[in-house]
Amino acid sequence: MKKYIYFALLLLLFALIGWGVTGSKNDENTSLSDSPLNTLQSTHQDIAWGINVQKNLKILKADLDGVSNAANNSDYTTLAVYAQQTVNDTQNAIQENDQYTVSSKLQDAQNEWRMALQEYNSAGQFLLQGANEAKNGTGGAEYFQKAKISQNSGTDHLKRASELAGIT
Repeated sequence: MKKYIYFALLLLLFALIGWGVTGSKNDENTSLSDSPLNTLQSTHQDIAWGINVQKNLKILKADLDGVSNAANNSDYTTLAVYAQQTVNDTQNAIQENDQYTVSSKLQDAQNEWRMALQEYNSAGQFLLQGANEAKNGTGGAEYFQKAKISQNSGTDHLKRASELAGIT
């Protein structure tokens, strides 16, 4: 997972820069919305969004590494802390993502990134519930299973976002 995230991030950044350089050269019919200024603004938003994705992927990776280490050590107190961080950080990333207006080439990728964040947020919420139940000795297994399903779905959305951004 770690290698995939870094690889996808790097390719996304290169794809964004490449799209910005090519602009609308492939379009035979240009309109006022394809003016050099609009193309430059769109390219700027695409690149800024890509940088934001990169920043939030690093944060999410740190959260998930903490979750993994705590879970492997059956440290439910620390697991609850990292689960809450995952919830908070994904919510922040969703809010930041929604502030960008990317080019039509990246809109589907941006939507998939948002869905990935939503799934990771759900995973964090389930982990928090499971960790709290495990700390109290009342179980938690059902929540851990739900968290795994949400995390896997988030990873699938992340892969689709990379593919839609031209990262294969």
